[in-house]
Amino acid sequence: MKKIMLSFSLLALVLTGTVSCSSDDNSSEKKQMQTLELKTLKGNTVTVNEEVAFVVAVGSTTVEGSLIYVDGKQVTNPFTFTTAGTYKVVAKKEGYNDSNEITINVEQAAVSIRKTWVPVHVNVGMPAGDPISMPYPKQENCDDDTLVFNDTEQVRFNLHDESCAVTTTGSNWALNSATNQLTFTLFDQEMKVNVATLTEDKLVIKAKGDQFAALIPILVPDLAAGLPPALLAMIEVELEFKVQL
Repeated sequence: MKKIMLSFSLLALVLTGTVSCSSDDNSSEKKQMQTLELKTLKGNTVTVNEEVAFVVAVGSTTVEGSLIYVDGKQVTNPFTFTTAGTYKVVAKKEGYNDSNEITINVEQAAVSIRKTWVPVHVNVGMPAGDPISMPYPKQENCDDDTLVFNDTEQVRFNLHDESCAVTTTGSNWALNSATNQLTFTLFDQEMKVNVATLTEDKLVIKAKGDQFAALIPILVPDLAAGLPPALLAMIEVELEFKVQL
């Protein structure tokens, strides 16, 4: 009987030692697993449609083959964010602890006015009577008139006459992004207008008629002949453009 009890005791000791060793091995393996470190080369704030490259490393060593997850979904690296918003990004790889989580803020890119614009429509609000809404009076069989804002802060207005000859006028321009006030000079008149709409393919500027005084004969020739100068400051003029493709 004593021999039987001794055998059971020895077996229990062996089993206990085996479980303990196994537990220690697992614990040791977890301690030895390294943690991935995730970062970007461009910072954490980008614009829509901007490509972002992620770098995954442990210390100074890059860890190749790591997988990138954006809001829990696996993506390519580099990855292009096509929608504005806030995104959580982590890196994973078998045999490593998941990386730190980084937040990527994706902002809508600012639209630039530095383009060639084609005037397409004119609206005039009158203090009395019906408003005027009409297509821009483009010369038939001629190229489009254009308003060009270039990178050197110069503006050019290219106007075609009945023979399709081009007259060009313009000077400096400036856009106050805080107030959306656009200042530029055409036909020796400094114009201060409000930018009502600015998208990738549409520009709308508006102001009182006296700010468009030099353009009134072009925009609404029928109205210009009988419009007293005193009335100019009382009307509202809105000029719509499309981007030239």
